[in-house]
This record gives sequence, structure tokens and C-alpha cells, in this order.
Amino acid sequence: QHAPAAAIHIYDDQSLAELAGDGIQLSPGHLLSTARTVLSGDVTGTQAFREGRISIQDEASQLVATLVGRGETILDCCAAPGGKTGLMARRNPHSAVFASELHPHRARLLRGLTRQSNIRVVAADARQLPFSTTFDRILADVPCSGTGTLARNPEIKWRLTLEDLSNLQSRQIAILKSALAQLTPGGRLVYSTCSLEPEENEAGVEAALAGAMEFSIVNCREELERLRQGGELCAVNIESLLAGPYLRTIPGVHPCDGFFAAMIERKNRG
Repeated sequence: QHAPAAAIHIYDDQSLAELAGDGIQLSPGHLLSTARTVLSGDVTGTQAFREGRISIQDEASQLVATLVGRGETILDCCAAPGGKTGLMARRNPHSAVFASELHPHRARLLRGLTRQSNIRVVAADARQLPFSTTFDRILADVPCSGTGTLARNPEIKWRLTLEDLSNLQSRQIAILKSALAQLTPGGRLVYSTCSLEPEENEAGVEAALAGAMEFSIVNCREELERLRQGGELCAVNIESLLAGPYLRTIPGVHPCDGFFAAMIERKNRG
């Protein structure tokens, strides 16, 4: 019921110094060492923002993109507006990052917003991905009800119906199955939503994986521990971010939007 604070992702120390010089007041991130909370000032008017050296992005959204990890070939299935795509590309500067977007006009917008040279934008339906190759890291951040973002989008409370959840789940499962088919043996996929609804989250993941013996759910705890050991995850209670093997952030409990993420691995052949 409260307007959320703006969070940004910082890509270099120079940007921090510039923002301070521009009168932007920041506090440390709650979840990630590369995140900051904006206390005062307009970051959109700064040179660092115009040049893409900082990005406005909720901390839970940043965490989901960070969970994807590192790989040589990376696919973002539902990429627009591109915040997660850009973060993954910067963390993997020598990798090929493919960003798929259904609507051509959003794909064009995505090309303009993602400035990293290793990003390739493709206009395509994520339910029928056009790639002949496979990827060792995939993000399927699927279209969802957005109930984890009610503080930013209160109109959802009046717009959403039960029928919407059923329709969304069908689409989400189709996207997840399509993305899994593009996953290299030994590779990992992160499925995510900004929804609080089980139909769109664990129920959809488990339905998509039913009978698919070549895939297994990876406990998000292991990646969160690795991020903490590497200094990227702040000293938070990791257990509070988990619901079974899944990542779960909850507005009011965590200082960010409500996100869900599942990590899925394709077993090596042999």
C-alpha cells in the first residue's frame, strides 16, 4: 500500500562518484552489492543514466537476472523492455546474448535500449522459438498477472480475473516447454514471474516438467550461496528468500517487488 522506493543497478564505481556529484542521494542495496536505493534526486537526468552505466530496476528483478549466472550462449525469451537482458550481457561481456521479443515494435525499442555489443535482438514468439542452436543459460521471464507489483500497478487489483490466471498459465507453460527444448545438456534455465500466484509459479513449473525426465529442479539455495560467497549477494537471510527449492520475494517482507524464480537443469546425456 506504499509507493516503493526506486532502485538502480550500478555497473562501475565511476558512476557512483558522478551520481554523488549530481546531488543524487543513495543508500546501499538490500539484496545485491551492485544495487542502490535512491533516496533523493532524479537519476534519469544524469549522464550515467543516459549512457546506460546505471539502470532503474527493482532489486528482485536484478536478483532474478543475476541467478541466470554465466555462460557462453544466453537466451532471454521474453526480453522487453531489456533490463534483465542488459544486466546479463554486462555480467557476460564475452558471451552471445540473444533477446527474443514477440512484438516487432517492442523488439525495435529493445534494440535502442540495450547498448551492449554482445546482444542480438530477435522478434519471435517464445512459444515457437526460431533458433536451430541450443543455449547453456536461458531466462524465461514470462508474461504474468503482475500481482507482485501491486504497489507500482494498483489497477491490477480491479483488472485481474480468475480466467486471466488460467489463460496466463497455459501461455506460461507453453513458453517454458519451448525454452526447455533450447537448453543445452548440462545447461540451466531460470523461469520467473513477478506474480504471487501459485498457478503461475510452482504449479506451472511442475506441470511443464511432468514426465520430462531429462530435466530437474535445482535448489536456488546453492546459487544464492555462491552469490553471497562471491560478494554479490548482501548479508541477507537466504532462507527468507526461499520457498522450497524456489526463489520467492514478497512485498512487505522484502524491500522489493514480489518475484518467483525456479532453476531448471537439463541432465547431461550418458
